[in-house]
Amino acid sequence: MNIKNYFDIFFQALKSISSAQLEQATAILDEAYCYDRTIFVIGNGQSAATASAFALDLTKQTASTLLKRRFRVISLTDNLSAITAWANDVSYEAIFTEQLKSLFRPDDVLIAVSVSGNSPNVVKACEWVCQQGGQIIGLVGFDGGSIKQLADVCIVVNSHDYGHVETAHVALMHYWVDLFRGRLAQ
Repeated sequence: MNIKNYFDIFFQALKSISSAQLEQATAILDEAYCYDRTIFVIGNGQSAATASAFALDLTKQTASTLLKRRFRVISLTDNLSAITAWANDVSYEAIFTEQLKSLFRPDDVLIAVSVSGNSPNVVKACEWVCQQGGQIIGLVGFDGGSIKQLADVCIVVNSHDYGHVETAHVALMHYWVDLFRGRLAQ
């Protein structure tokens, strides 16, 4: 594989991200911070690792002073006991929804990360959050899948390459961390 071609194709995937959708998603996160709402993040596989890293980074990297309140962010991919218990006792599709039932409050935010946009457990969680009146930010690839229809804002990375979509999702989350770190430092 030619490295230049690889990165040219990846750059095209990055350029496909809608600035308008990114700004809308950023406004939802900003509002969540302002009103002390919880941001939940979910995904499978690499998207689970991305969810976990984002929850850490948005809380730790934006903790500029002891005088400012921190972001409330929870990755539902981190509680292995809950995941395996719900998967075993109910179904794998229920692993996020059942955790949300214990933690979610009206107006909280769910960030649903799924390359295909069709991961059954992520879609079920989005459906449940819709019923509860929460807000959903979708981070997806391909054509957006079912999550595109459920999300209040859906950022689609227009690519069918899993690696390119997953890497773009990480970049988007680092953008948010850097943006909010700068805002909170003022």
